[in-house]
Amino acid sequence: MNTEENRTDLDGIDQQALDAYIQKRLKEETEKRGSQSEIRLESLRVVGSLLIIFVLGLFIVSPFVQLILRAVNGLDSQPLTVSSGYVRYYQQTIHNTHIMARFTAALVLGWLILYSIVRKRSGRSLSGDLGKKTAFSRLLPMLVFLLFVISIILVTVIRGPNEYDLTGHPYMYESIYSYISYPLVFFFCGMMLKQESHRKLLLYALLFTSLPVNILALVNEWAVKIKLFNGAGVCAVFHNSNHYGYYLAITIITAVLLFVYENTAWLKVFSSICAITATVVLIINNTLGAYLAVLFVLILFVIYSFVIVKEHRLMSVVILAGFLLVTFVMSFWYSTILSSFVTLFGDIGMIIEDPLEADKAGSSRWRLWKGTVSHMGESPFLGFGVEGLLNTYHVGTPHNEFLQYAEFFGIQTSLLYIMACAIILLRVFKNSKKLDKTTMICFFVCIGYLASSFFGVAIYYTTPFIYIFLGLTYAEYLHKKPDELKIAE
Repeated sequence: MNTEENRTDLDGIDQQALDAYIQKRLKEETEKRGSQSEIRLESLRVVGSLLIIFVLGLFIVSPFVQLILRAVNGLDSQPLTVSSGYVRYYQQTIHNTHIMARFTAALVLGWLILYSIVRKRSGRSLSGDLGKKTAFSRLLPMLVFLLFVISIILVTVIRGPNEYDLTGHPYMYESIYSYISYPLVFFFCGMMLKQESHRKLLLYALLFTSLPVNILALVNEWAVKIKLFNGAGVCAVFHNSNHYGYYLAITIITAVLLFVYENTAWLKVFSSICAITATVVLIINNTLGAYLAVLFVLILFVIYSFVIVKEHRLMSVVILAGFLLVTFVMSFWYSTILSSFVTLFGDIGMIIEDPLEADKAGSSRWRLWKGTVSHMGESPFLGFGVEGLLNTYHVGTPHNEFLQYAEFFGIQTSLLYIMACAIILLRVFKNSKKLDKTTMICFFVCIGYLASSFFGVAIYYTTPFIYIFLGLTYAEYLHKKPDELKIAE
């Protein structure tokens, strides 16, 4: 009897131990599978980052790529028209870049969905330690850009597409699909690059490929005409000097700030060479809006260095003085910028004296702005579609990107664009002391582009730059831990 009771007790103890052992093994197996899944997803993340770097880099270096492709395919100098080989070849290059970028964005989105599923099964949310409210707030710029996209789609459906909405103007080459892709593809991919080394790689890709283009532009101006350029002013591979001005402004700001922050001696020297070369070309190029944008950013950087971060004070003054010195020296041979300033003050006086008769002010920009605003009341919220005022009222692109969005897709669409940009820049600025130097370089590049865009146009081979740099600017903030930031959320 006692023996049977002892056996029963032993059996019970064995059963309990067995159950515990089974539970332990099941838990270990589950954790192992979860760990293996996360390892696979981490591998996919690395591959995704490389793809993002490739497609963003492909657009960033596209002017240099275009130069190489022209040389390989033997495109000689020819008149610049809508149907010319120069225009069509560049458009095809950017079109192919868009296809690869959209494919990459879809892969990254798929990875995020898989990652969220794996973390949810393992009892962790995608937002991690952020919390749902904070995570939602971190994604606010992307959500505003989604509203921007929805607004474009809705107004096009309600109003009905015009002749350029679905295909784009033959020259500007931006359809509604382009405007939809910019935030959903380029901004989205940019904000996924959380590692500083990846962002820095893209900045140096810009400099290393811009320098040959800018040097050849000087050779074209001072020595022999380059057959690969169209010959219509200082444009290099671009269709218009103003478009080249955008690119030069971005290059100069990137180069001078890398010169300030770079610790490696040869890269510091290289950045200074890139900055000086691009500045010389910009002065000859004579795009006043781009020049003023660079000057504005350099002044802001001096204020930022003295008042906000209280470092690199001397260097900030040196780069501003250097920019003005190059302008002064170049004025002995080229009076372009100085004469443009004189014209600018004259235009301002003309507008103040009689705004209704100042159509020639700002290289006729005032006429375009006035024409756009005067017709906006006819369709303030639906807009007129891509280049919608061109054939109806003979008013072309207004040479102001904020007005351009309002004209094409309604005032609310322009406001959403401004809101998304403002949220990104304000959040990064508030946390500038806690963010890396590469983020701040991208921040100032965005300021420069947006300032220049007051006098410029959105066009297929320059517009993605602002969305890429907005994404790169926001990437670090998006992925930082809450206790590392001043979160206005």
